[in-house]
Amino acid sequence: MVRPRVWVIDDSPIIRETIAIVLNDRYDVDSLSASAYARDPSSVQDAGLLVVGLDTLSPASVASLPDVPVLWIEGPGNTPSTTPAQPVLPYPFAPDDLRTRVEGLLAGRGAIHGNRLDIEYPIFPKDAALLARRAAATRFPILICGESGSGKARLARAIHSFGHHGYFLPLAPPHCTPTVLQQTAHMCPGDITLFVTAIDAVTSETEQWLLEIVDRGGFSSDKGWHNVRLICAVNCSLEEIARTHRLSRDLFYRISVFPITLPPLRERTADIPALVQHIAGALASLLRAEPVAFTQRAMDRLVHYLWFGNLAELEAVLTRSVVLADRRTLDAEDLLFGYGRLVPRPPGKTTAHCEPAPTPEANETVDLVINELAHEFKNPMVTIKTVAQHLERLLADETGREQVARLTGEAVDRMDRALENLLQFTRFRAPAAGDVELDTLLSPCLSELAPTLTERRVLLDYRPPEQLAVFVDPAQVTYAFENLLRVIVRDLPEGQTLTVHPVEGAAAVAFEFAGARQPLAGKLAEFLDRPSPEAEVLLPLGAMFAKSLIERNGGRIEVHARPDMTAVTVWLPGREEFTPGNGKAASLNH
Repeated sequence: MVRPRVWVIDDSPIIRETIAIVLNDRYDVDSLSASAYARDPSSVQDAGLLVVGLDTLSPASVASLPDVPVLWIEGPGNTPSTTPAQPVLPYPFAPDDLRTRVEGLLAGRGAIHGNRLDIEYPIFPKDAALLARRAAATRFPILICGESGSGKARLARAIHSFGHHGYFLPLAPPHCTPTVLQQTAHMCPGDITLFVTAIDAVTSETEQWLLEIVDRGGFSSDKGWHNVRLICAVNCSLEEIARTHRLSRDLFYRISVFPITLPPLRERTADIPALVQHIAGALASLLRAEPVAFTQRAMDRLVHYLWFGNLAELEAVLTRSVVLADRRTLDAEDLLFGYGRLVPRPPGKTTAHCEPAPTPEANETVDLVINELAHEFKNPMVTIKTVAQHLERLLADETGREQVARLTGEAVDRMDRALENLLQFTRFRAPAAGDVELDTLLSPCLSELAPTLTERRVLLDYRPPEQLAVFVDPAQVTYAFENLLRVIVRDLPEGQTLTVHPVEGAAAVAFEFAGARQPLAGKLAEFLDRPSPEAEVLLPLGAMFAKSLIERNGGRIEVHARPDMTAVTVWLPGREEFTPGNGKAASLNH
């Protein structure tokens, strides 16, 4: 499930952190200073909403993002004379007011299937998504080929959003004229992405006009020069349009600099289970309900259907079935394809074999979590039981009462932390990956860990990675780092030094400490290489969560132990290497 991403641009760390705290339960929140945004405006390319301080930027400075709503926030200083057209939140703001404004601005934008402006798998095949991201970084023409319903218009908008080419203008062939383009220029000055929805149906006059646009790179109006990025779509294959000469040779070669093919869904059967989970998860987010599960019979039926309407039909069937069936687990009979029955089966009626379709290693993961929860709760419960057995004696004097309060308080706190950690982990779904600097992920974790380091007298030697970008879900990987660091630190003796530094020449970070420390290194390596609820030594829940989220984001964790040093290294993917859930943990190396 992809949550809307909110970018906060403000020079005040207090404003940035406060907004993140207030919104983090519903949105993925990232932040930048004004100078960082000025250096690289493309860093907010995945934004569903911008929250910008009026004392930080002017309205004109974010005009290059016309499709992204902006919530302006007054700063503690004087309000600038330039007032934006978008909503302004006065300072100081109330948390409920902030949440209401954000929900209002995002209403209607978060289409039911998540952020439609993401160039991501599984909505698009991996090879098509990779080519689209590379093409989006240029201004050369793109030709998208695919059957009706395969997602051509969605991909065109995603490329436009990714590349920040001003105003997005979709035109059908009858309306693809210079007059329409000139009218657009008057309404929205600046760069234009022109999306021609059926290029093979244009007239010869339109062909000549498009050739002129491609040759010149744009056109002039009374507003000045307008750069035009041309994206075209066609409902047939690249080979067919070339063979049938539906376009002049000149125009065909000019517009197909980057040809991207979206195959029909019947040829993507291996991707359908991931698509079903992605769409159903995003739909659950919209409905504010728990994601539904699908039995193996239901998943088999979805995989074996021909999908005449491709991705659009799959989305329609899943939306209709999830909303009308109103069940937490959908069986084959609950799928409403639109042929004949358009009502759900009666409540309480069940069919055989309704077990949810298993996900890879699902049972193993559940067993591990249950086992470790029992382990986490066992010692606190023994403490509480022992206190209860001696309660009368312990309450007889003041020292005993203080001991009861301390022991039971610590036991309850430990169980509460374990449950809260588990609840937080279950909120994470499919990674919403984006470019993010590694230091941005590490610094908050290390700051959060500072009180624990001080309490345990552990010294921190942090060597920040300089401009080292990875392509991950920031919220998930930050959470993984927090859990992994807590596991490492709580096993270090007082006076120990923890060194955190980037791995030279790689998108990785190493956590090092002196000595082989076999108890910790051995436990980590055994769990990472051979996780099993029957293992003699189990790690805390935090290590399980860290491993799961790192691998879910395409990374891996390795443990290297030498006589004088142990290093726990986390490897993360760059944009081109990102494949969700493709990480693989390595075993202990001595």
